[in-house]
Amino acid sequence: MSEIEELRRRLEALEARVDEVAEQQAATRHLAVNSDRDVAALQEQRRADVQLMQALRMTQLEHSKVLEAHTKTLAEHGKLLGALVSGQVALMDQVGAIMDHLGVTPPERPAED
Repeated sequence: MSEIEELRRRLEALEARVDEVAEQQAATRHLAVNSDRDVAALQEQRRADVQLMQALRMTQLEHSKVLEAHTKTLAEHGKLLGALVSGQVALMDQVGAIMDHLGVTPPERPAED
């Protein structure tokens, strides 16, 4: 084989290799661009998730304050109801004592023989 043919063969092999490297570089560039897009999309989703979690936290804090207020009101009403029931029982005892003193039988109690 002549020297020129050897150079031509080596040149063709080199050109083929350069084409192959160029294709690999284009594929690599394509992957890099897609990776950048994917990372940007993930970052955007993460920001949205963080905002959602912060909004949920604020809502939970507001609900906790309302629940505390309702719990306090319920406790106050419970005390008032207890006082009313105690007062009613005491009043009924007094009414019963007065009726006994007067000799009056309440309609809901049968007369004693």
